Amino acid sequence: MELLSGWKEIAEHLHLGVRTAQRWERLGLPVRRVSDSPCSPVVAIPDELELWARTRDLKADAAALASNRFLVNRLSELRKTHSRTRRKTRRLLAELTSLADKQKKLLDRICANLSPACTAESGDGDLRKLAWSGSGNPRPQDSPAIYPSTGNEPANW
Repeated sequence: MELLSGWKEIAEHLHLGVRTAQRWERLGLPVRRVSDSPCSPVVAIPDELELWARTRDLKADAAALASNRFLVNRLSELRKTHSRTRRKTRRLLAELTSLADKQKKLLDRICANLSPACTAESGDGDLRKLAWSGSGNPRPQDSPAIYPSTGNEPANW
C-alpha cells in the first residue's frame, strides 16, 4: 500500500496546488494527521483520494471556489478603496486646518481695521464678537453662507 506524505505529494497526486489541496481538506478530502494538532503533518492513501475526487460534485466545488475568489477580490478592492479614502481624509483635514488658520488671521486683520476696540481681547478671546459689536450689522455666523452686499457694511469694508 502506497502512502502519500505531506501536502506537496498529495497536491501533486491530485494535480492541484498545495494551497488548494489544503482548502479541500475542509471540504472533506480524506487526509489523516499524524497527531491531533491542526499543524501536524498529513498523510493520505492515493486510492481514497481518487475515490473521493470521483464522488465529489466538482462543479459545485468549482462554483464555491469561484464565489470565494470573487469575494476575496472584492475584499481586496474595498481595502484599497478604504486606504485611499483614509489618505484623502487626512489630506483634507490638514488642508482644513490650514484654511482655518488663514481664516483666523484674516479675521484678526479685518477686526483690526474695523475698530480700535477690536485690538483688545474680549473675555472669551473671540475677537470676532468685538469686531461686530455695536456696528449694527449681523455677525458673520448670523448671516447666510454667502454674504451679498447689503449696503450696511462698515465704511472701510
